[in-house]
This record gives sequence, C-alpha cells and structure tokens, in this order.
Amino acid sequence: MKIFWRKGLRIFLLNMLLIATFLLSACQNNSIQKEEGKSAEAQPAVVEGEDAKRDVVQTLASKGTVQLDEFEGRTIYIYLPANYQNSDKRYPVVYMHDGQNVFDASTSGYGKEWQVDEVLDKLGLEHTMKEVIVAAVAHGEADRALEYVPFTDPMIPSDGLIAEEFTKYFIDQIIPYVDSKYRTIPDRDNRMIMGSSFGGIQAFWMGYQHPEIFSAIGAVSPSTWVDNHRIFREMEKTTTEHPDVRIWLDMGGTEGMKIDPLVDALIAQGFKYGEDLFYLMDKEGEHDELSWSKRVHNPLLMFGGDDPKQAVSLEVNDYMTSSLVGDGLTKINPVVTMDNGMSYTVSQLATYKVLNPENGQVDSKGNVTFLKTERIDVEVSYMGITKLHTIEYGGY
Repeated sequence: MKIFWRKGLRIFLLNMLLIATFLLSACQNNSIQKEEGKSAEAQPAVVEGEDAKRDVVQTLASKGTVQLDEFEGRTIYIYLPANYQNSDKRYPVVYMHDGQNVFDASTSGYGKEWQVDEVLDKLGLEHTMKEVIVAAVAHGEADRALEYVPFTDPMIPSDGLIAEEFTKYFIDQIIPYVDSKYRTIPDRDNRMIMGSSFGGIQAFWMGYQHPEIFSAIGAVSPSTWVDNHRIFREMEKTTTEHPDVRIWLDMGGTEGMKIDPLVDALIAQGFKYGEDLFYLMDKEGEHDELSWSKRVHNPLLMFGGDDPKQAVSLEVNDYMTSSLVGDGLTKINPVVTMDNGMSYTVSQLATYKVLNPENGQVDSKGNVTFLKTERIDVEVSYMGITKLHTIEYGGY
C-alpha cells in the first residue's frame, strides 16, 4: 500500500507539473502575442499614414479655388489663393484674356486648358511666388477677334476700333469691378495683363499703351502676323521713352510666326533684356493651351517671383526665325533656367565660339551663316556655363 500510494503520488505530482508547464507556456505565448500586437500598432506604416494624412491636409490647404462671376453678361473666372477666406490680406491681380481656356478644359473651346490654377498651387507649395488673384475674363465669342486685334486687318476681319473700345471697357469697368468685390491691391504695381494668340497681341498692346494701369505684360504666342506684322512697325517707329513695364514674350517653334523683330525693337527702345524684358523660344511648342500650360509659370514668376540672379542650367538648340521660304534665318537658341525658376532664351546675352570657322559664323545675337554645306560646331556660354552645340546644314 505504501509503495502503491507513493507511486500514485509520484504520478499525481508529475501530472500536476505537466499541467503547470502547459499553463505557463500558454501564458507566455499569450504575452508574446500581446507584445507583438503592441509592436504592430507602433509600426512605421502607421506613422507613414499620419504623415501622408498631414501631406494631404497640407496639399488641400495649399490649393486655391476657382469661382465664376457674371458681370454685365460676361463671365469672369476668379482664382482665389488658398488662404483668401481665412485672412484679411490683400493680393496682386493677374488679368487674363480668353478666360474660358484658363482653368478648365470643359469650358475651353478647344478641350484644352492653361492649368493656371494648378501652376499657381505648385508655385505656392514651392514658395517661389507670392500669392495672387487671377481674373480670367471670357472673350466675346463671335466678337473675339474684334475685341482682341488692335489693328485693321480685313483677313480676320478686324477694324481696331472695337479692340480700342474693349480696352476702355476692360480698364474702366472690369478692373474696378474686381477691385470692389475682392481684396486686391488696387494699383499698377500689382497688376499684370496676360493673353495668348489674339489675346496675346491684345495683352501686349493694352499693357504697353497703359503703363499707368499695368506693371507687367505676358504676351504668350502673340499673333504678330496681323495687319502684315503691324506690331513690329509700331515698335520700330517708337522714339519716346519706353513705358515702365516688364514684358514677357514667347513663341513655339512649330507656330511659324516671327517674334525676334519685336524683341529687337524693344531692346532698341531701351528695355534691358533679362531685367524688364524676357523672351522664350520653345522649339517644340505648338499654338495651343497645352504648350502654354508648360511655360505659363515664366511670366507668372516674372510678375510675382524673385528677380533672376544666377543661372542653374543651360540647354541649347537652334531654329528658323520664320517658316516662310527665304524669309528666315537659322538662329541658336540658348535657354537658361535661373535660380528663381524662370527659363528664357539668352541669344543676346550668351557668347559664341565657333570651333570650325571655315564652315560658318555666328554673330553676337546667335544668327548663323553657313560658308559651307557642312555642320558648324559652337561653344555657347552664359554665366559660367558652357555647352557644345552642333548646327547641321540644311537641318530644316
């Protein structure tokens, strides 16, 4: 009995030990699972989620808004900066022609847009430009050419008189309306006028004729051809002191329109290139809103950004100054990107060194003369940056 009892006791104790071991193991496993759960909750993925959420909030807070105003039967598309509703701050204004095409492809007559709101939001996030209001004024539909072309041209047709009346209406009624309804800075130093195509020639002429109203002009792909290039003749015959405005001009290389004579005439008037006059030849640019959206940041930065001081990069190509046979020259097109984000052509400011002068020459403006039917190799330099460029004979 004693042996049986002792043997039974040993079996009982052994079973109890096994049960205790099992329970201890289970508790440890449960503890490990809880600790693993805690670790999972503190994983970086959650932190990344919070960062992503913050980024989304910041992005939303940095986006401006676009609203529509109706003024005397004409739509004005208004872009307000992100914090407009939460402050009493006053803002400069960029006025734009062809307002239907500025912000939304669905309102554009061509199904394309300038994306000006997206561009301004991006510049705001990058802190490269001060906040502005944009007042994009719709054109007069069937009267668009009459309102925008300031010269007589029976091919359009236009008489110049309606464009003059439109300019007066714009200055005397539209601008006061915008100034009265929104918190603008209502002076010429804080106003810019911009447009493209017919709207570009109107913006140039309006701003040039009225420096008391505008301090900056953005003429994007302006229709310089109207009235047999009348704008060139008007600028070339001007002998008075040039108006106190900053001017941005650009053109796409596929558009076939001259613009170099306008740049040259303005320089002859006393405009200082790279200070109050800027020009970009976009070699691949076309005459449409998609191309304009890719370079509209340049005139905006000219108006609301820092002044350009130092070159960051230099790209070189060449183009024909006119698509008309016998009417164009080959010209080198050095395009600099500056520290303020602007990119513009520096043909007049760059220096050129021809490495094979027996084949051709390049003058101080980048104009090319071939002496042989062979390529010309040129070193192009600007602000300490030098690029080698090859011009092929008959490349056009």
